[in-house]
Amino acid sequence: MAFHPTQFGQKGAPKNGSITVLVLVFVVLLTFIVVAFLEEATSKIKYYGLFHNRDDLRVDAYSALEISLAVINQYREIEGALWGPAQGWSNPLQQVGFTPAHASSVSVSFEDESAKLGLESLEYDDLIILFDVMGFDLPEAQALADGLIDWTDEDDARRLNGFDGEDYEDMDPPYKPANSAIVSWDEFRLIQPFNELFFDEAGSPTSDWASFKNAVSLYHSGKTNINQASGLVLDFLAESGFLDPYSLADYKNGIDGISGTEDDRLIRNLEEAALGETSDVSTGIELLRVKVRASRGDARFDLEALVSWSGSDAGAADSSQNRNQAETNSPEEDAAPDSSAAQRNRSRGSARTAPAISAELGYPFRFIRIVENRKF
Repeated sequence: MAFHPTQFGQKGAPKNGSITVLVLVFVVLLTFIVVAFLEEATSKIKYYGLFHNRDDLRVDAYSALEISLAVINQYREIEGALWGPAQGWSNPLQQVGFTPAHASSVSVSFEDESAKLGLESLEYDDLIILFDVMGFDLPEAQALADGLIDWTDEDDARRLNGFDGEDYEDMDPPYKPANSAIVSWDEFRLIQPFNELFFDEAGSPTSDWASFKNAVSLYHSGKTNINQASGLVLDFLAESGFLDPYSLADYKNGIDGISGTEDDRLIRNLEEAALGETSDVSTGIELLRVKVRASRGDARFDLEALVSWSGSDAGAADSSQNRNQAETNSPEEDAAPDSSAAQRNRSRGSARTAPAISAELGYPFRFIRIVENRKF
């Protein structure tokens, strides 16, 4: 019998090919497993690294906040009042040469909450003027004013152009009006007709909403600082008869009469600007919003603090009289623990410093509200 070696090669070839294919399949599967593992591991590393970075950035943000307030308070002590960043404290971190320990950049910005109109103190006629200045016609202004009052008043009686009680219960889904002061901007998405006139069909805020939000405050209820007031607020004050806009502009624009030039002036008192005495406007900051952002790579930490100098004194720790007065002026301590007023105060912010505590610590200011990484 003749021996043909090719016969064995022909029989072994299919077997060797199957093994090769099987090995390749395992290699491909193993590659997919390794890639999936690496992607998941990378995502987890980034996730945990992001929170680790935030802890470091949090330290830098609070350091920047403390330094900024210290610089601002120096101006207040020297000049006796705060009128606006034009005093020289627009960039406090640069003044002291602040270098963050962890963040690659730290920025600070300011917003004068006392330059806005206190929403809670606006009455029906005031609201009509405000919405008229914003460009709404009379029926729309009346509907907005009545709708807002219906939402915040204690009863469920519907005003002439309002929306209250059973009107909201008939909606799909039904809900009830707050019947108390507004504590969150999100409430306006539920108030008729704000949800129709201030938001589009997709629920996105309109330019009218931005103007309204920049003109009114949920926290300030005192006089309006005309040094930092927006054009809309000044128009409202002029229409209400609280000031002469021409006299105000002439004084603020300086000798050249042009706004935004070097000779622009801050109004330190109403008399020097020939504005006369009024109980509704002021020239100083009473409530300041400080925004701090610390960043490093993709990680970011945002800090927002609402600060008041009202009722605080640097030497209050040595004066029992001032402490007693501060305690008396604290609505949060006077309210019962479960009262609606106390609940509203707690809901307004994540942290709050009572005047008495500020006095004992010797702080020249007190924190009304502190928020971290606020979602807009």
